[in-house]
Amino acid sequence: LKPNDVSISVKVLNDIFRYYTREAGVRGMERELSKIFRKITRQFVQKKVKSKRVRLMPKNLEKYLGVRQFRYGRADKVNQVGQVTGLAWTQTGGDLLSIEAIVIPGKGRHIYTGKLGDVMQESIQAAVSVVRARAPNYGIKPNFYQRKDIHVHVPEGATPKDGPSAGVAMSVAIISSLTQIPVRADVAMTGEITLRGEILPIGGLKEKLLAALRGGVDTVLIPEENAKDLVEIPSKIRDELNVIPVRWIDDVVSHALESHPESFALSTGLGLGLDDERSGDEGVQVTKH
Repeated sequence: LKPNDVSISVKVLNDIFRYYTREAGVRGMERELSKIFRKITRQFVQKKVKSKRVRLMPKNLEKYLGVRQFRYGRADKVNQVGQVTGLAWTQTGGDLLSIEAIVIPGKGRHIYTGKLGDVMQESIQAAVSVVRARAPNYGIKPNFYQRKDIHVHVPEGATPKDGPSAGVAMSVAIISSLTQIPVRADVAMTGEITLRGEILPIGGLKEKLLAALRGGVDTVLIPEENAKDLVEIPSKIRDELNVIPVRWIDDVVSHALESHPESFALSTGLGLGLDDERSGDEGVQVTKH
């Protein structure tokens, strides 16, 4: 092939990076480009090319590389109950991490699925304890756990996941599921949580913020102790994201939920978790922003 035989736009190169490679280096990219050039060379030899130049565009990329191999992480556009956008660090960079939680009638079991490692499973246990300890603050009956099972799932179950930095996202997912208040889809978060509800610092901040920006997220909640690391983040990323440092889970809830739950009044006898026949609307009061 000669330099003028093939035309490749920047958008095509971006699509190859996003949908056909998943690595820290460029070896995979080199292999995919070689595959494209071999097929184009064969077309020239077999005289199947009508023009003197082959224009490679996003719409005909699958013709040369086949179906897309990877999903390019994009945040959901609709606010959902019990679904939170977390941020993860991987060997190939940052990525969005969808975390789901549902509350179902049961006997207080904790269920976690999605090929989670030991540390992440412990994060779920810590998140449940935080919610139980602060339940009245969120309009939830303190003894909700007696007749409710909590199921936390992290999709893409074939991919192993571990680490403590999703603790805050898991806490918010559980609170949202219990109060039936949707989580804002334009908000992502990262941070380890303690039993006191404090948000501890995390690593890989730059990669996580890049993933949030790439995924269409507007607001990112980060641990307060990571605020000092923002000076190392390129200004282009900082300018396009609303990065909010937080220290306590209550701060996270106020930013992440569509509306804020009012404190549960013990004297009223209302709340979630005791009587299955009672609706969520009857058991929790919310205050619109």
